[in-house]
Amino acid sequence: MSRTRFLLPLIGVVACTHGPQPVSVRPEPDLSVSRVILYQNGVGYFERRGRVDASHVELRVRPDQINDVLKSLTVMDLAGGLASAVSLPVERTADSLAAELPAQVRNASGLQSLLPVLRGAPVSVETARGPLTGRVVGVESGAGDEKKEALLTLMTEDDQLVTTPVSGVKRLVIGDGALSAGLERSLEISRGEGAWKPVTLTLHLAGSDRHDVIVSYIHEVPVWRPAYRAWVETGKKVRLQGWAVVDNVSGEPWKDVKLTLAVGSPLSFRYDLHTPHGVARPDLTSRQPQLADAPPPPDVGYEAAPAPPPPAAAAAPAPEYYAESKTAAPSSPRPRPAPSRAKRSQAAEMRLDSVEGEMQIAGPAQDEVRRSALARSAAALVTGREVGALYTYEATAPVTVPDRSAALINIVNREVEGEDVFLFREPESNAAPFRAVLLRNGKEASLESGPITLYVDGTFAGEGFIGRVGRDETAFIPYAREGGFAVNLGADSRVDSMHLAKVTDGRITLQGRRVYARKVSMQSNRDKEVHAFVKITLTPGTELQDPPADLVRAGPDVFLPLRIAAKGKAEAKLVETSPLEIAEMGITDQVLEAFRFYVTGKSVEEAVAGPIRELLKNREEITRLQISTKSLEEQREVLARENQRIEDSLYALPRDAAAAPLRKQLMAQMEKSASSSAEVARKLVENGIKLAACAETELQLLRKITLK
Repeated sequence: MSRTRFLLPLIGVVACTHGPQPVSVRPEPDLSVSRVILYQNGVGYFERRGRVDASHVELRVRPDQINDVLKSLTVMDLAGGLASAVSLPVERTADSLAAELPAQVRNASGLQSLLPVLRGAPVSVETARGPLTGRVVGVESGAGDEKKEALLTLMTEDDQLVTTPVSGVKRLVIGDGALSAGLERSLEISRGEGAWKPVTLTLHLAGSDRHDVIVSYIHEVPVWRPAYRAWVETGKKVRLQGWAVVDNVSGEPWKDVKLTLAVGSPLSFRYDLHTPHGVARPDLTSRQPQLADAPPPPDVGYEAAPAPPPPAAAAAPAPEYYAESKTAAPSSPRPRPAPSRAKRSQAAEMRLDSVEGEMQIAGPAQDEVRRSALARSAAALVTGREVGALYTYEATAPVTVPDRSAALINIVNREVEGEDVFLFREPESNAAPFRAVLLRNGKEASLESGPITLYVDGTFAGEGFIGRVGRDETAFIPYAREGGFAVNLGADSRVDSMHLAKVTDGRITLQGRRVYARKVSMQSNRDKEVHAFVKITLTPGTELQDPPADLVRAGPDVFLPLRIAAKGKAEAKLVETSPLEIAEMGITDQVLEAFRFYVTGKSVEEAVAGPIRELLKNREEITRLQISTKSLEEQREVLARENQRIEDSLYALPRDAAAAPLRKQLMAQMEKSASSSAEVARKLVENGIKLAACAETELQLLRKITLK
């Protein structure tokens, strides 16, 4: 019989131990873990593969994994056979098992309390006085008297009663097999056997005696987590490295497994399939008959001829399976010849330190050598590809991770576009801007969220947290705060590009756009040129007009770029536009402007343009009359004040002959002013009549205009 221990798998290259190693039984090599896929929803997919030269094989599953295994277990035989059945013991709780044992056995603890449970059982006792054999009669307890020892009384085969101190018993053998087995079961239950004891699944295999078996299943595992490092240098691409942290807490080492890390969370859930589930049924005992019927007389006859046996069913053809093809191992690469001393001297300036005996690199070449060493230090051990809605990192070589260990697996090691910038996330506050790394992810793979350690120009600069960055997406990673800037924000709004959209039944609809412009001014006190970004929340429903080429957009927010010279100033503008529609019932200045724009257009409809031109001409007459009326009203006001002045002067003159000439003169002025006022009033009446006529004409012309 083939037996395989079932354990959780994990993977890694750099491993650290999680506490002391547990005592575990290593699996036999026939069905070892060959493939592991870890997801980010707390489950893992596992495959075991091996050759089995028997009719069945056993898997030992941890109780906390059995339900996931039962609902996902798949068995394939690549040799042409098939799995005919899977059997496993029924789950029973420790309470139900203990209930089957006698109370004396369940409650026994220690030799002195156990001996009364053995009353009547044959035992063999080894004491300091020698061996004794007999049946247990009882134990006299020394309770109440500390000096009095507890004595065990046995009845020997010759019906003699023998006592011996319990403290002198060195060894006791129970001669009752049933009692011994019950005691052993009680001990197993007491030490929580059900909480850790594996459940054995037996896979029954049909077909040939030799099977190439693949067993797959899922169960809960710790979630793998990414962590990143980024090296930023001025004028160079960013070196980005990503490591996946996985944990093997399965109780089984993963040896040479094919590891895949999946980005995504397939739906998964828990469901208890192992514990028996009973359904309450109605009790219909009352419906049983209360009186049994007597048996009828026997039927006597002849036995009929037996029916012929049914024809044997044709054996179903065995399903076809295709074994995985194995490719030849790649040939070893040819060794490269060592570079000559001349070439080495051209690559970098080197000098030998005679004291330390180390090769040291001097000058700018040191940075280049460090970059080269960094790129080689953690070559990515996985290849990425899309699988449906998931993205997976597949290990390029078998991976081994000891049990109870964590592992770091390099999943990203590439250069990406990026630079060190200043980020104003709260431009309206007085908070200092962030120092941040602007990271532009390429087309290779998405980056999952996780912590990132940043090195700028070879020095640790800070830590940040990177959210999920898809392919061709850009992310800001703040890592520090720095001041030295003054920021001013301004904004203005206007209506632009209004045009005639529709005219029906005198109702005029204009369309255009509203322009909302924001201006950012920044003063820098730093000694070097800086590249800064200012976060601005866009107005809902607007579009950007002529945005800057390096503007970064993230959902409802944009990051406006500014390049500021040393000790200098810079300005940037962000213009948003949104469609605007205005419905008017009469002629307004906006309507007139839209009419004028329409009649000058190239695609104008003459049936519409003709009435509009007449309306515009009529509007010019209305405007002229309005201006004339306003001037006449001003003249009337002046004449009214003049008449009032003359009246006041006449009232103030004395009634004597000396004032007669002046009175006559004032009376003449009053008559002239009254005549002028009458003329102004006449003209005002005429203008009013003309304005009313023009308004009627405008209304009629407006009704002739139809534009849809």
